[in-house]
Amino acid sequence: MKPSILLALAFAPTLATAQITFDSSFECGNATGFTETAPGAYDFAIEPDTASDDRQWFYFAANGAEGQTLTFTIVNAGDTNVPSHWSTAVPVFSTDDGETWTRTTGATSRTSTTYTFAHTFQTNAERIAFHDPYPFSRAETKIPEWAAHPHAESTVLGQSIQGRDMTLFRITDPSTGPEGKIGVWVIARQHAAEVTGSWTMEGFMDFLLSDAEEARALRANALVNVVPFMNPDGATAGNYRDNFHGVNLNRVWDGSATMADSPEVVLARQAIDAWAAGDNDYSWFFDFHSTSGGSPHFAFHAAVSTSSVEYNAISREFLGLVESFAPHFDADGGESSSNDSRLAYHSQRKNHGVQAFTPEGTYNRQFHGPTPNAPQTPETHREVGAAFAKALVEYHELEAPRGNGMAIK
Repeated sequence: MKPSILLALAFAPTLATAQITFDSSFECGNATGFTETAPGAYDFAIEPDTASDDRQWFYFAANGAEGQTLTFTIVNAGDTNVPSHWSTAVPVFSTDDGETWTRTTGATSRTSTTYTFAHTFQTNAERIAFHDPYPFSRAETKIPEWAAHPHAESTVLGQSIQGRDMTLFRITDPSTGPEGKIGVWVIARQHAAEVTGSWTMEGFMDFLLSDAEEARALRANALVNVVPFMNPDGATAGNYRDNFHGVNLNRVWDGSATMADSPEVVLARQAIDAWAAGDNDYSWFFDFHSTSGGSPHFAFHAAVSTSSVEYNAISREFLGLVESFAPHFDADGGESSSNDSRLAYHSQRKNHGVQAFTPEGTYNRQFHGPTPNAPQTPETHREVGAAFAKALVEYHELEAPRGNGMAIK
């Protein structure tokens, strides 16, 4: 059974075979049914999201295997949301209780129903995951760090289904005054295991609150609103896509979200709509996600057929700037003919006329840019987040503050 998040981190069964034990009863954990099928070979399954059949993410701990090479087979890989992902998947492992992560180097293979990987254990206590985890507990350490910046104001919009705070940041240089400032809204982690979205968001926030000239220019000329973690319950539960009630948050931005089943979207939408209804500029919207499979970093954006030639041209120009700052980002990918108002970026484009994007970070190899075979890491995701902030500065030709004033070219 899926670990109950009503108890935050309730324990799932731990299997012991020849003094090797496996466990997934911690934050973001997901793996069950470990069975030794041959010496050093284990089958296990990925559990579905709470109240949903979605699944893709796995994360477990192994104890007692130092010096051994074990082979793991995910027996239900063919029943996951994106079975094609397994053709490029390379798990990560941690020897320091999840603080740092490294790609496994053992062989991988895939059939139509299974995914198999091998790992040689360096220590007796290691963790293995789909990609570098970004638990809500990390966000809880970053939020006060960001809030301590003199140009950042944080408020709590409300709570998730299980009572976790939904934090909103408003970031601007108060010394320049609100008149004429560019309005930006940014959200991340609508999908529980799309951890690259959180790493990208962290890069965006850390750069925005840095002393870099571009960061000072953006704070002086813009008011940036950020909801850094949209789905804390689903992430904590070890879900892949949905919130605790099995709702795909990025499919209820058309007004179908309710406080009973998807308060996370209701709270974010209310804040955005109130902002847009006030005497504020609202020009840009970013919703950071992850992409499965072999795609590089890219951003979904509206095609000419669903927007206009001018709108599409602005999108392409902006994304070209992002790629100029993060060459492993593919500016030419992501044009979409979808017009689905359930998705956050289409909702914001249609309701408020803003330039809206869904940046997607790849879990595995880049397949683009100057180092196309390099595996993705938190740092490469963070570079994309910083690039989105730099692109805003470049697009609007902003200058850093000089003296008491601030000029826009």
